[in-house]
Amino acid sequence: MMYKKDIAIGLLVFSSALFGCSVNSDMTQLSSNSTMGSAQQLDDIADQYHDVFLKSYQTDAYFLNLEPERHNLFLNNSPNNLSALINFEDELLERLAAIDPGSLKNDQERAFYFKLKEQLDANVGLRICKSELWSVNHMFGPHIRLSLISEFQPVETAQNKADAIERWRSAANYYDQEIINLRNGLKQGYSAPKSVVNRVIKQIDGLTQIPIDNHPFNSLSERTDDSKFAADFKQVLAVELIPSMERYSDFLKSEYLPEAREELGIHAIPNGRECYMAQYRAYTGLKRTPEQVFQLGLNTVNENKNEIVSLGSILYDSSSFSEAVEKASADDSQKFNSSSEMHEFYEALVAKSKNLTADYFYDMPSIALEVRPIPEHEQGSGRSAHYTPGSEVRSARFAYDPTTFKDESYASAETVTIHEGYPGHHLQIALSQEQDSFHPIESTFMNGAFVEGWGRYAEHLAEEAGIYQYGSTKILRRAWPARGMVADTGMHMLGWSNDQVAKFLKESGASFARDPSSLMDRMAVMPAQLTSYDSGALEIFALRELMQNELGEDFDIKDFHEIVLKNGSLPLPRLSEKIVGFIKEKKRG
Repeated sequence: MMYKKDIAIGLLVFSSALFGCSVNSDMTQLSSNSTMGSAQQLDDIADQYHDVFLKSYQTDAYFLNLEPERHNLFLNNSPNNLSALINFEDELLERLAAIDPGSLKNDQERAFYFKLKEQLDANVGLRICKSELWSVNHMFGPHIRLSLISEFQPVETAQNKADAIERWRSAANYYDQEIINLRNGLKQGYSAPKSVVNRVIKQIDGLTQIPIDNHPFNSLSERTDDSKFAADFKQVLAVELIPSMERYSDFLKSEYLPEAREELGIHAIPNGRECYMAQYRAYTGLKRTPEQVFQLGLNTVNENKNEIVSLGSILYDSSSFSEAVEKASADDSQKFNSSSEMHEFYEALVAKSKNLTADYFYDMPSIALEVRPIPEHEQGSGRSAHYTPGSEVRSARFAYDPTTFKDESYASAETVTIHEGYPGHHLQIALSQEQDSFHPIESTFMNGAFVEGWGRYAEHLAEEAGIYQYGSTKILRRAWPARGMVADTGMHMLGWSNDQVAKFLKESGASFARDPSSLMDRMAVMPAQLTSYDSGALEIFALRELMQNELGEDFDIKDFHEIVLKNGSLPLPRLSEKIVGFIKEKKRG
Protein backbone atom coordinates (compact mmCIF):
# COMPACT_ATOMS: atom_id res chain seq x y z
CA MET A 1 0.00 0.00 0.00
CA MET A 2 1.89 3.03 -1.18
CA TYR A 3 0.90 5.54 1.46
CA LYS A 4 1.84 9.07 0.48
CA LYS A 5 2.88 11.34 3.32
CA ASP A 6 4.06 14.45 1.52
CA ILE A 7 3.18 18.08 2.22
CA ALA A 8 0.13 18.48 0.09
CA ILE A 9 -1.05 14.96 -0.67
CA GLY A 10 -1.79 12.68 2.26
CA LEU A 11 -4.22 10.20 0.75
CA LEU A 12 -4.03 6.45 0.32
CA VAL A 13 -4.66 5.84 -3.39
CA PHE A 14 -5.00 2.88 -5.72
CA SER A 15 -4.99 2.39 -9.49
CA SER A 16 -7.33 0.40 -11.68
CA ALA A 17 -4.81 0.08 -14.51
CA LEU A 18 -2.08 -1.46 -12.40
CA PHE A 19 -3.35 -4.97 -12.72
CA GLY A 20 -3.82 -4.90 -16.43
CA CYS A 21 -0.13 -5.80 -16.36
CA SER A 22 1.22 -8.98 -14.86
CA VAL A 23 2.90 -7.63 -11.75
CA ASN A 24 3.74 -10.96 -10.15
CA SER A 25 5.25 -12.52 -13.26
CA ASP A 26 7.27 -9.36 -13.93
CA MET A 27 8.72 -9.48 -10.43
CA THR A 28 9.61 -13.16 -10.74
CA GLN A 29 11.45 -12.48 -13.99
CA LEU A 30 13.40 -9.62 -12.45
CA SER A 31 14.28 -11.59 -9.32
CA SER A 32 15.70 -14.47 -11.31
CA ASN A 33 18.31 -12.31 -13.09
CA SER A 34 21.24 -12.87 -10.76
CA THR A 35 23.87 -11.71 -13.27
CA MET A 36 23.13 -8.05 -12.60
CA GLY A 37 25.35 -5.96 -10.37
CA SER A 38 23.85 -4.41 -7.25
CA ALA A 39 23.40 -0.96 -8.82
CA GLN A 40 21.73 -2.45 -11.90
CA GLN A 41 19.41 -4.54 -9.73
CA LEU A 42 18.52 -1.42 -7.76
CA ASP A 43 17.86 0.48 -10.96
CA ASP A 44 15.55 -2.29 -12.18
CA ILE A 45 13.67 -2.21 -8.88
CA ALA A 46 13.40 1.58 -9.18
CA ASP A 47 12.02 1.26 -12.72
CA GLN A 48 9.43 -1.25 -11.56
CA TYR A 49 8.43 0.92 -8.62
CA HIS A 50 8.27 3.94 -10.93
CA ASP A 51 5.92 2.18 -13.35
CA VAL A 52 3.60 1.01 -10.60
CA PHE A 53 3.65 4.38 -8.88
CA LEU A 54 2.61 6.23 -12.03
CA LYS A 55 -0.26 3.83 -12.50
CA SER A 56 -1.30 3.98 -8.87
CA TYR A 57 -0.60 7.67 -8.18
CA GLN A 58 -0.76 9.24 -11.60
CA THR A 59 -2.26 12.50 -10.31
CA ASP A 60 0.68 12.98 -7.90
CA ALA A 61 3.04 13.28 -10.84
CA TYR A 62 2.14 16.96 -11.20
CA PHE A 63 3.73 17.73 -7.83
CA LEU A 64 6.75 15.43 -8.03
CA ASN A 65 8.45 16.31 -11.33
CA LEU A 66 7.40 12.99 -12.85
CA GLU A 67 6.08 12.62 -16.41
CA PRO A 68 3.26 10.11 -16.90
CA GLU A 69 2.68 8.95 -20.45
CA ARG A 70 -1.07 9.34 -19.99
CA HIS A 71 -3.34 11.46 -17.79
CA ASN A 72 -6.35 9.16 -17.66
CA LEU A 73 -6.29 7.61 -14.17
CA PHE A 74 -7.79 8.80 -10.92
CA LEU A 75 -7.87 6.47 -7.92
CA ASN A 76 -8.92 2.87 -7.61
CA ASN A 77 -10.13 1.96 -4.13
CA SER A 78 -11.26 -1.56 -4.94
CA PRO A 79 -10.31 -4.39 -2.54
CA ASN A 80 -8.77 -6.37 -5.41
CA ASN A 81 -6.47 -3.50 -6.23
CA LEU A 82 -5.42 -3.18 -2.59
CA SER A 83 -4.61 -6.88 -2.43
CA ALA A 84 -2.50 -6.71 -5.58
CA LEU A 85 -0.58 -3.68 -4.27
CA ILE A 86 0.23 -5.60 -1.10
CA ASN A 87 1.58 -8.51 -3.14
CA PHE A 88 3.66 -6.15 -5.24
CA GLU A 89 5.23 -4.52 -2.18
CA ASP A 90 6.03 -7.87 -0.60
CA GLU A 91 7.79 -9.07 -3.74
CA LEU A 92 9.67 -5.80 -4.07
CA LEU A 93 10.91 -6.09 -0.47
CA GLU A 94 12.13 -9.63 -1.14
CA ARG A 95 14.11 -8.43 -4.09
CA LEU A 96 15.52 -5.47 -2.20
CA ALA A 97 16.64 -7.77 0.62
CA ALA A 98 18.81 -9.68 -1.85
CA ILE A 99 20.97 -6.58 -2.40
CA ASP A 100 23.85 -5.94 -0.01
CA PRO A 101 23.83 -2.15 0.59
CA GLY A 102 27.58 -2.36 1.27
CA SER A 103 28.09 -3.31 -2.37
CA LEU A 104 26.56 -0.04 -3.58
CA LYS A 105 29.32 2.28 -4.69
CA ASN A 106 28.15 5.85 -4.07
CA ASP A 107 25.98 8.04 -1.85
CA GLN A 108 23.17 8.33 -4.38
CA GLU A 109 22.76 4.57 -4.69
CA ARG A 110 22.88 3.99 -0.94
CA ALA A 111 20.49 6.87 -0.19
CA PHE A 112 17.97 5.46 -2.67
CA TYR A 113 18.27 1.96 -1.22
CA PHE A 114 17.59 3.07 2.35
CA LYS A 115 14.78 5.44 1.36
CA LEU A 116 12.94 2.77 -0.59
CA LYS A 117 13.44 0.13 2.10
CA GLU A 118 12.15 2.47 4.78
CA GLN A 119 9.11 3.35 2.66
CA LEU A 120 8.22 -0.28 2.01
CA ASP A 121 8.85 -1.44 5.58
CA ALA A 122 6.66 1.36 6.92
CA ASN A 123 3.90 0.50 4.45
CA VAL A 124 3.88 -3.11 5.61
CA GLY A 125 3.40 -1.90 9.18
CA LEU A 126 0.54 0.38 8.18
CA ARG A 127 -1.55 -2.52 6.94
CA ILE A 128 -2.75 -3.10 10.51
CA CYS A 129 -4.66 0.19 10.33
CA LYS A 130 -7.01 -0.90 7.49
CA SER A 131 -7.28 2.79 6.57
CA GLU A 132 -9.25 1.94 3.45
CA LEU A 133 -12.20 1.07 5.71
CA TRP A 134 -12.45 4.48 7.42
CA SER A 135 -10.94 7.00 5.00
CA VAL A 136 -13.21 9.99 5.53
CA ASN A 137 -10.80 12.91 5.44
CA HIS A 138 -11.39 16.65 5.26
CA MET A 139 -7.67 17.40 4.90
CA PHE A 140 -6.76 15.28 1.87
CA GLY A 141 -9.95 13.65 0.63
CA PRO A 142 -10.43 12.88 -3.09
CA HIS A 143 -12.46 16.07 -3.56
CA ILE A 144 -9.36 18.04 -2.49
CA ARG A 145 -7.31 16.19 -5.11
CA LEU A 146 -9.91 16.90 -7.79
CA SER A 147 -9.66 20.61 -7.05
CA LEU A 148 -5.90 20.48 -7.56
CA ILE A 149 -5.84 18.43 -10.73
CA SER A 150 -8.56 20.58 -12.34
CA GLU A 151 -5.75 23.16 -12.62
CA PHE A 152 -2.97 20.83 -13.75
CA GLN A 153 -4.69 18.24 -15.98
CA PRO A 154 -3.27 18.83 -19.50
CA VAL A 155 -5.85 19.47 -22.22
CA GLU A 156 -3.68 20.57 -25.16
CA THR A 157 -3.98 17.52 -27.43
CA ALA A 158 -6.81 15.24 -28.52
CA GLN A 159 -5.30 12.47 -26.39
CA ASN A 160 -5.11 14.80 -23.39
CA LYS A 161 -8.81 15.58 -23.75
CA ALA A 162 -9.77 11.93 -24.07
CA ASP A 163 -7.68 11.18 -20.99
CA ALA A 164 -9.40 13.94 -19.04
CA ILE A 165 -12.84 12.55 -19.81
CA GLU A 166 -11.70 9.06 -18.80
CA ARG A 167 -10.12 10.24 -15.54
CA TRP A 168 -13.06 12.34 -14.40
CA ARG A 169 -15.49 9.54 -15.22
CA SER A 170 -13.43 7.19 -13.05
CA ALA A 171 -13.73 9.68 -10.19
CA ALA A 172 -17.45 8.98 -10.16
CA ASN A 173 -16.69 5.26 -9.76
CA TYR A 174 -14.40 6.08 -6.85
CA TYR A 175 -17.23 7.51 -4.77
CA ASP A 176 -19.54 4.58 -5.45
CA GLN A 177 -16.82 2.12 -4.38
CA GLU A 178 -16.06 4.26 -1.34
CA ILE A 179 -19.61 3.80 -0.06
CA ILE A 180 -19.09 0.02 -0.25
CA ASN A 181 -15.74 0.24 1.56
CA LEU A 182 -17.10 2.41 4.36
CA ARG A 183 -20.09 0.11 4.86
CA ASN A 184 -17.69 -2.81 5.24
CA GLY A 185 -15.69 -0.76 7.69
CA LEU A 186 -18.72 -0.12 9.88
CA LYS A 187 -19.47 -3.85 9.96
CA GLN A 188 -15.92 -4.53 11.20
CA GLY A 189 -15.87 -1.77 13.82
CA TYR A 190 -14.02 0.92 11.83
CA SER A 191 -15.28 4.46 11.41
CA ALA A 192 -14.10 8.05 11.25
CA PRO A 193 -15.05 10.54 14.00
CA LYS A 194 -18.42 12.29 13.69
CA SER A 195 -16.85 15.74 13.73
CA VAL A 196 -14.65 14.84 10.75
CA VAL A 197 -17.59 13.35 8.86
CA ASN A 198 -19.49 16.60 9.32
CA ARG A 199 -16.57 18.57 7.90
CA VAL A 200 -16.40 16.34 4.82
CA ILE A 201 -20.15 16.62 4.29
CA LYS A 202 -19.81 20.42 4.36
CA GLN A 203 -17.00 20.31 1.79
CA ILE A 204 -18.81 17.89 -0.53
CA ASP A 205 -22.09 19.79 -0.34
CA GLY A 206 -20.20 22.99 -1.08
CA LEU A 207 -19.08 21.41 -4.35
CA THR A 208 -22.31 19.72 -5.38
CA GLN A 209 -24.46 22.82 -4.92
CA ILE A 210 -22.48 25.02 -7.34
CA PRO A 211 -24.02 25.38 -10.84
CA ILE A 212 -22.02 23.46 -13.44
CA ASP A 213 -21.22 26.56 -15.52
CA ASN A 214 -19.60 28.17 -12.47
CA HIS A 215 -18.11 25.03 -10.97
CA PRO A 216 -14.44 25.22 -9.90
CA PHE A 217 -13.77 21.86 -11.57
CA ASN A 218 -14.86 23.47 -14.83
CA SER A 219 -11.66 25.51 -14.87
CA LEU A 220 -10.20 22.48 -16.66
CA SER A 221 -12.43 22.90 -19.74
CA GLU A 222 -11.96 26.68 -19.69
CA ARG A 223 -8.28 26.19 -20.52
CA THR A 224 -9.10 25.15 -24.07
CA ASP A 225 -11.10 26.70 -26.93
CA ASP A 226 -12.51 23.29 -27.88
CA SER A 227 -16.27 23.78 -27.43
CA LYS A 228 -17.06 20.10 -27.97
CA PHE A 229 -14.63 19.04 -25.25
CA ALA A 230 -16.02 21.71 -22.92
CA ALA A 231 -19.53 20.40 -23.50
CA ASP A 232 -18.46 16.78 -23.02
CA PHE A 233 -16.61 17.62 -19.82
CA LYS A 234 -19.57 19.51 -18.38
CA GLN A 235 -21.71 16.48 -19.21
CA VAL A 236 -19.37 14.22 -17.23
CA LEU A 237 -19.60 16.58 -14.27
CA ALA A 238 -23.37 17.01 -14.46
CA VAL A 239 -24.41 13.43 -15.19
CA GLU A 240 -21.68 11.31 -13.57
CA LEU A 241 -19.31 12.95 -11.09
CA ILE A 242 -21.56 15.40 -9.24
CA PRO A 243 -24.38 12.85 -8.83
CA SER A 244 -21.88 10.32 -7.44
CA MET A 245 -20.65 12.92 -4.95
CA GLU A 246 -24.25 13.63 -3.98
CA ARG A 247 -24.82 9.91 -3.39
CA TYR A 248 -21.70 9.85 -1.24
CA SER A 249 -22.86 12.83 0.79
CA ASP A 250 -26.33 11.32 1.23
CA PHE A 251 -24.72 8.10 2.43
CA LEU A 252 -22.56 9.95 4.94
CA LYS A 253 -25.56 11.86 6.30
CA SER A 254 -28.12 9.10 6.49
CA GLU A 255 -26.13 5.93 7.09
CA TYR A 256 -22.56 6.67 8.14
CA LEU A 257 -22.85 9.64 10.49
CA PRO A 258 -25.20 7.91 12.97
CA GLU A 259 -22.68 5.04 13.28
CA ALA A 260 -19.50 7.14 13.23
CA ARG A 261 -17.41 7.11 16.40
CA GLU A 262 -17.65 9.87 18.97
CA GLU A 263 -14.00 9.47 20.01
CA LEU A 264 -11.32 11.32 18.09
CA GLY A 265 -8.55 8.91 19.11
CA ILE A 266 -7.81 5.73 17.17
CA HIS A 267 -7.81 3.79 20.41
CA ALA A 268 -11.48 3.41 19.47
CA ILE A 269 -10.82 1.29 16.36
CA PRO A 270 -9.57 -2.32 16.24
CA ASN A 271 -5.80 -2.64 16.81
CA GLY A 272 -5.63 1.05 17.62
CA ARG A 273 -2.34 0.92 19.53
CA GLU A 274 -0.59 -1.13 16.87
CA CYS A 275 -1.94 1.23 14.22
CA TYR A 276 -0.69 4.29 16.11
CA MET A 277 2.81 2.88 16.47
CA ALA A 278 2.84 2.00 12.77
CA GLN A 279 1.71 5.51 11.90
CA TYR A 280 4.45 7.01 14.08
CA ARG A 281 7.08 4.85 12.42
CA ALA A 282 5.74 5.76 8.96
CA TYR A 283 5.81 9.49 9.69
CA THR A 284 9.17 9.56 11.46
CA GLY A 285 11.24 6.49 10.58
CA LEU A 286 11.68 6.07 14.35
CA LYS A 287 10.46 3.30 16.62
CA ARG A 288 9.09 4.57 19.94
CA THR A 289 6.11 3.74 22.10
CA PRO A 290 3.40 6.38 22.55
CA GLU A 291 4.54 6.75 26.16
CA GLN A 292 8.12 7.50 25.06
CA VAL A 293 6.93 10.06 22.50
CA PHE A 294 4.71 11.68 25.12
CA GLN A 295 7.50 12.02 27.68
CA LEU A 296 10.03 13.35 25.18
CA GLY A 297 7.49 15.93 24.06
CA LEU A 298 6.59 16.93 27.61
CA ASN A 299 10.25 17.41 28.55
CA THR A 300 10.71 19.68 25.53
CA VAL A 301 7.56 21.68 26.31
CA ASN A 302 8.81 22.31 29.84
CA GLU A 303 12.25 23.42 28.58
CA ASN A 304 10.57 25.84 26.18
CA LYS A 305 8.43 27.18 29.01
CA ASN A 306 11.55 28.16 30.93
CA GLU A 307 12.89 30.04 27.90
CA ILE A 308 9.57 31.85 27.51
CA VAL A 309 9.58 32.99 31.13
CA SER A 310 13.01 34.56 30.55
CA LEU A 311 11.98 36.19 27.27
CA GLY A 312 8.71 37.41 28.74
CA SER A 313 10.46 39.19 31.58
CA ILE A 314 12.61 41.06 29.03
CA LEU A 315 9.97 41.83 26.40
CA TYR A 316 6.80 42.27 28.46
CA ASP A 317 7.94 42.54 32.08
CA SER A 318 5.95 39.37 32.77
CA SER A 319 6.74 36.89 35.54
CA SER A 320 5.22 33.60 34.36
CA PHE A 321 4.74 31.47 31.27
CA SER A 322 1.00 32.12 31.06
CA GLU A 323 1.45 35.88 31.50
CA ALA A 324 4.14 36.01 28.81
CA VAL A 325 1.96 34.08 26.35
CA GLU A 326 -1.09 36.16 27.18
CA LYS A 327 0.75 39.46 26.61
CA ALA A 328 2.33 38.19 23.40
CA SER A 329 -1.12 37.17 22.13
CA ALA A 330 -3.10 40.23 23.25
CA ASP A 331 -1.63 43.04 21.15
CA ASP A 332 -4.45 44.21 18.87
CA SER A 333 -1.98 46.25 16.85
CA GLN A 334 -0.55 42.96 15.59
CA LYS A 335 -3.85 41.59 14.25
CA PHE A 336 -5.10 41.65 10.66
CA ASN A 337 -8.06 43.80 9.65
CA SER A 338 -8.78 41.95 6.41
CA SER A 339 -7.82 38.90 4.38
CA SER A 340 -6.15 41.14 1.80
CA GLU A 341 -3.92 42.65 4.49
CA MET A 342 -2.98 39.14 5.59
CA HIS A 343 -2.19 38.16 1.98
CA GLU A 344 0.06 41.20 1.51
CA PHE A 345 1.85 40.36 4.77
CA TYR A 346 2.52 36.80 3.56
CA GLU A 347 3.86 37.97 0.19
CA ALA A 348 6.17 40.60 1.70
CA LEU A 349 7.54 38.11 4.23
CA VAL A 350 8.24 35.49 1.54
CA ALA A 351 10.40 38.04 -0.30
CA LYS A 352 12.14 39.21 2.88
CA SER A 353 12.86 35.73 4.19
CA LYS A 354 14.24 34.61 0.83
CA ASN A 355 16.81 37.43 0.90
CA LEU A 356 17.83 36.98 4.55
CA THR A 357 18.07 33.18 4.27
CA ALA A 358 20.58 33.16 1.41
CA ASP A 359 23.63 33.67 3.66
CA TYR A 360 23.01 30.34 5.41
CA PHE A 361 23.09 28.11 2.31
CA TYR A 362 25.46 27.45 -0.57
CA ASP A 363 22.56 27.40 -3.04
CA MET A 364 19.02 28.75 -3.25
CA PRO A 365 16.27 27.08 -5.31
CA SER A 366 15.31 28.45 -8.72
CA ILE A 367 11.66 27.33 -8.41
CA ALA A 368 9.56 30.34 -7.37
CA LEU A 369 7.07 30.40 -4.49
CA GLU A 370 3.67 32.08 -4.77
CA VAL A 371 1.12 32.83 -2.05
CA ARG A 372 -2.46 31.82 -2.83
CA PRO A 373 -5.71 31.37 -0.90
CA ILE A 374 -7.24 27.91 -0.91
CA PRO A 375 -10.32 27.45 -3.17
CA GLU A 376 -13.49 29.11 -1.92
CA HIS A 377 -15.35 25.84 -1.39
CA GLU A 378 -12.60 24.69 1.03
CA GLN A 379 -12.50 27.91 3.03
CA GLY A 380 -13.80 27.78 6.59
CA SER A 381 -13.78 23.97 6.61
CA GLY A 382 -10.72 23.48 8.83
CA ARG A 383 -8.13 23.00 6.09
CA SER A 384 -4.87 24.44 7.40
CA ALA A 385 -2.14 26.39 5.60
CA HIS A 386 0.09 24.11 3.54
CA TYR A 387 2.79 23.88 0.90
CA THR A 388 2.38 22.39 -2.57
CA PRO A 389 5.61 21.70 -4.50
CA GLY A 390 6.19 23.37 -7.84
CA SER A 391 8.16 22.23 -10.86
CA GLU A 392 10.40 23.51 -13.63
CA VAL A 393 7.36 25.07 -15.30
CA ARG A 394 5.13 25.93 -12.32
CA SER A 395 5.66 27.90 -9.13
CA ALA A 396 5.30 26.21 -5.78
CA ARG A 397 2.49 27.40 -3.53
CA PHE A 398 2.03 28.50 0.03
CA ALA A 399 -1.75 28.18 0.41
CA TYR A 400 -3.80 29.56 3.29
CA ASP A 401 -7.42 30.04 4.34
CA PRO A 402 -8.30 33.77 4.00
CA THR A 403 -11.34 33.40 6.28
CA THR A 404 -9.02 32.91 9.28
CA PHE A 405 -7.57 36.44 9.22
CA LYS A 406 -9.37 37.48 12.41
CA ASP A 407 -7.75 34.61 14.30
CA GLU A 408 -4.25 35.19 12.95
CA SER A 409 -1.65 37.53 14.42
CA TYR A 410 1.55 38.86 12.92
CA ALA A 411 3.41 36.35 15.09
CA SER A 412 1.50 33.32 13.84
CA ALA A 413 1.72 34.61 10.26
CA GLU A 414 5.48 35.02 10.55
CA THR A 415 5.95 31.51 11.88
CA VAL A 416 3.75 29.73 9.33
CA THR A 417 5.26 31.65 6.40
CA ILE A 418 8.76 30.67 7.48
CA HIS A 419 7.71 27.06 8.03
CA GLU A 420 6.11 26.70 4.59
CA GLY A 421 8.47 28.98 2.64
CA TYR A 422 12.06 30.16 3.26
CA PRO A 423 14.03 28.60 4.90
CA GLY A 424 11.33 25.97 5.46
CA HIS A 425 9.55 23.55 3.16
CA HIS A 426 9.97 25.46 -0.08
CA LEU A 427 13.72 25.84 0.22
CA GLN A 428 14.04 22.25 1.41
CA ILE A 429 11.86 20.60 -1.22
CA ALA A 430 12.70 22.84 -4.19
CA LEU A 431 16.42 22.30 -3.58
CA SER A 432 15.82 18.57 -3.46
CA GLN A 433 13.91 18.71 -6.76
CA GLU A 434 16.84 20.44 -8.43
CA GLN A 435 19.49 17.96 -7.30
CA ASP A 436 20.66 14.89 -9.19
CA SER A 437 19.26 11.69 -7.78
CA PHE A 438 19.70 7.99 -8.43
CA HIS A 439 16.25 7.72 -10.03
CA PRO A 440 13.34 10.11 -10.72
CA ILE A 441 11.01 8.08 -8.49
CA GLU A 442 13.08 9.23 -5.52
CA SER A 443 10.99 12.43 -5.46
CA THR A 444 8.10 10.36 -4.07
CA PHE A 445 9.96 9.35 -0.91
CA MET A 446 8.86 11.69 1.87
CA ASN A 447 9.77 11.07 5.49
CA GLY A 448 7.48 13.20 7.64
CA ALA A 449 9.96 13.72 10.46
CA PHE A 450 12.63 14.85 8.03
CA VAL A 451 10.30 17.19 6.13
CA GLU A 452 8.35 18.61 9.07
CA GLY A 453 11.38 18.46 11.35
CA TRP A 454 13.18 20.72 8.90
CA GLY A 455 10.18 23.06 8.90
CA ARG A 456 10.38 23.33 12.68
CA TYR A 457 14.17 23.75 12.55
CA ALA A 458 13.64 26.52 9.96
CA GLU A 459 11.48 28.43 12.46
CA HIS A 460 14.51 28.52 14.77
CA LEU A 461 16.93 29.38 11.96
CA ALA A 462 14.76 32.33 10.93
CA GLU A 463 15.29 33.85 14.36
CA GLU A 464 19.05 33.44 13.97
CA ALA A 465 18.82 35.14 10.56
CA GLY A 466 16.94 38.12 11.99
CA ILE A 467 13.82 37.51 9.92
CA TYR A 468 11.27 37.89 12.71
CA GLN A 469 10.15 41.46 13.26
CA TYR A 470 8.05 40.96 16.40
CA GLY A 471 8.98 39.93 19.95
CA SER A 472 5.65 38.12 20.19
CA THR A 473 6.86 35.74 17.47
CA LYS A 474 9.86 34.73 19.55
CA ILE A 475 7.59 33.86 22.48
CA LEU A 476 4.74 32.19 20.63
CA ARG A 477 6.98 30.14 18.33
CA ARG A 478 8.49 28.58 21.47
CA ALA A 479 5.12 28.00 23.13
CA TRP A 480 3.90 25.57 20.47
CA PRO A 481 6.74 23.11 19.61
CA ALA A 482 6.48 19.55 20.99
CA ARG A 483 2.90 20.11 22.13
CA GLY A 484 1.90 17.97 19.20
CA MET A 485 3.94 15.09 20.61
CA VAL A 486 2.07 15.39 23.90
CA ALA A 487 -1.46 16.16 22.66
CA ASP A 488 -1.44 13.64 19.83
CA THR A 489 -0.31 10.72 21.97
CA GLY A 490 -2.61 11.90 24.77
CA MET A 491 -5.65 11.97 22.49
CA HIS A 492 -5.00 8.80 20.53
CA MET A 493 -3.40 6.50 23.08
CA LEU A 494 -3.16 7.77 26.65
CA GLY A 495 -6.79 8.33 27.50
CA TRP A 496 -6.94 12.12 27.44
CA SER A 497 -10.42 13.58 27.13
CA ASN A 498 -11.20 16.12 24.42
CA ASP A 499 -11.28 18.81 27.10
CA GLN A 500 -7.79 17.86 28.30
CA VAL A 501 -6.43 17.97 24.75
CA ALA A 502 -8.13 21.30 24.03
CA LYS A 503 -6.82 22.89 27.25
CA PHE A 504 -3.26 21.77 26.53
CA LEU A 505 -3.41 23.13 22.96
CA LYS A 506 -4.92 26.45 24.07
CA GLU A 507 -2.19 26.93 26.66
CA SER A 508 0.27 27.51 23.80
CA GLY A 509 -1.42 30.76 22.83
CA ALA A 510 -1.28 29.71 19.17
CA SER A 511 -3.96 31.41 17.08
CA PHE A 512 -4.97 28.10 15.51
CA ALA A 513 -5.47 26.63 18.99
CA ARG A 514 -7.92 29.25 20.29
CA ASP A 515 -10.68 27.12 18.84
CA PRO A 516 -8.79 23.81 18.81
CA SER A 517 -11.57 21.78 17.18
CA SER A 518 -10.06 22.15 13.70
CA LEU A 519 -6.64 21.06 14.89
CA MET A 520 -8.08 18.17 16.86
CA ASP A 521 -10.01 16.93 13.84
CA ARG A 522 -6.85 17.17 11.79
CA MET A 523 -5.08 15.08 14.43
CA ALA A 524 -7.94 12.58 14.28
CA VAL A 525 -7.57 11.87 10.55
CA MET A 526 -3.74 11.93 10.58
CA PRO A 527 -2.73 9.98 13.71
CA ALA A 528 0.90 10.64 14.77
CA GLN A 529 1.49 13.19 11.99
CA LEU A 530 1.60 16.04 14.49
CA THR A 531 4.37 14.25 16.38
CA SER A 532 6.61 14.22 13.30
CA TYR A 533 7.48 17.93 13.47
CA ASP A 534 9.34 17.85 16.74
CA SER A 535 10.41 14.21 16.56
CA GLY A 536 12.35 15.30 13.48
CA ALA A 537 13.40 18.73 14.73
CA LEU A 538 14.89 17.34 17.93
CA GLU A 539 17.03 14.97 15.85
CA ILE A 540 18.19 17.78 13.53
CA PHE A 541 19.01 20.08 16.46
CA ALA A 542 20.97 17.28 18.13
CA LEU A 543 22.99 16.63 14.97
CA ARG A 544 23.80 20.31 14.58
CA GLU A 545 24.93 20.50 18.21
CA LEU A 546 27.08 17.40 17.71
CA MET A 547 28.73 18.88 14.62
CA GLN A 548 29.32 22.25 16.32
CA ASN A 549 30.83 20.64 19.42
CA GLU A 550 33.07 18.29 17.45
CA LEU A 551 34.35 20.82 14.90
CA GLY A 552 34.48 23.98 16.99
CA GLU A 553 35.84 26.86 14.90
CA ASP A 554 35.81 24.65 11.79
CA PHE A 555 32.01 24.38 11.95
CA ASP A 556 30.26 26.08 9.02
CA ILE A 557 26.47 26.31 9.08
CA LYS A 558 26.41 26.05 5.27
CA ASP A 559 28.15 22.67 5.48
CA PHE A 560 25.59 21.40 7.96
CA HIS A 561 22.66 22.53 5.85
CA GLU A 562 24.12 21.06 2.68
CA ILE A 563 24.60 17.64 4.33
CA VAL A 564 21.07 17.68 5.74
CA LEU A 565 19.41 18.65 2.45
CA LYS A 566 21.56 17.20 -0.33
CA ASN A 567 20.12 13.67 -0.20
CA GLY A 568 16.48 14.72 -0.03
CA SER A 569 14.13 13.13 2.48
CA LEU A 570 16.65 10.79 4.09
CA PRO A 571 15.60 8.53 6.99
CA LEU A 572 16.88 10.17 10.18
CA PRO A 573 19.17 7.30 11.25
CA ARG A 574 20.91 7.57 7.85
CA LEU A 575 21.18 11.34 8.19
CA SER A 576 22.97 10.81 11.49
CA GLU A 577 25.46 8.53 9.75
CA LYS A 578 26.09 11.26 7.15
CA ILE A 579 26.82 13.89 9.79
CA VAL A 580 29.13 11.58 11.74
CA GLY A 581 30.96 10.66 8.53
CA PHE A 582 31.46 14.32 7.61
CA ILE A 583 32.84 15.08 11.08
CA LYS A 584 35.39 12.27 10.78
CA GLU A 585 36.46 13.42 7.31
CA LYS A 586 36.79 17.02 8.47
CA LYS A 587 38.91 16.04 11.45
CA ARG A 588 41.18 13.93 9.26
CA GLY A 589 41.59 17.06 7.32
